[in-house]
Amino acid sequence: MTKSTYHHGNLREKLLQTALEIVSEQGLAKVSMRKLGEEIGVSRSAPYRHFKGKGELLSAMAEEGYRKLTKSLKCARNKQSGDPVAQLKNIGVAYIEFALENPVQYRLMFGHEIIEQDQTPALIKSAEDAFSELVLGVDVLLTGESIKPIDPLIIANTLWSQTHGIATLLMDGQINKSNSFLELPAIIIKEKNKSKINVPKIIEHVTDVLLYGILK
Repeated sequence: MTKSTYHHGNLREKLLQTALEIVSEQGLAKVSMRKLGEEIGVSRSAPYRHFKGKGELLSAMAEEGYRKLTKSLKCARNKQSGDPVAQLKNIGVAYIEFALENPVQYRLMFGHEIIEQDQTPALIKSAEDAFSELVLGVDVLLTGESIKPIDPLIIANTLWSQTHGIATLLMDGQINKSNSFLELPAIIIKEKNKSKINVPKIIEHVTDVLLYGILK
């Protein structure tokens, strides 16, 4: 890989891709601007033309993740525009599937490394855009269903907390892959059965509990 391989327009994308690969294979601590330049085959100063330092690089990686998440949530929200409950379920499924398909980027997006950084305006906006998709789904539910007049942001944060928790438990292997949410124990022992996780079924269960409660 030589320096001449990259033009000004695509080096930034290659830096983000390579940084994500390093995190996946070696961990976040191994990412450095110098290492990126060496991995790609460019000068030590080249990465600094796009990012001031590691903090700005991490923010950009998280920003890209939020953009992908927003796209997924928007597509899910538009699947069944006539049924607000179905919309929320679709959003929940899309959120969890994004987390399972992009675990490294997902953990970075919500990890303390990003919180401790001076977050860029672009990162803040991309995160707000993703959360807005959930709020839009809640707004439809409030106008079309006979539910309590609760602040949409409170409902959205409740749904987000629920879905984020499920996504994290799944990534950590704490939810049984073969019978997701059916006779589910708190801690799962590894099983031979590695069947596909039934994310829609999980969302169906938790949404029913949240919307209709557990009291008679």
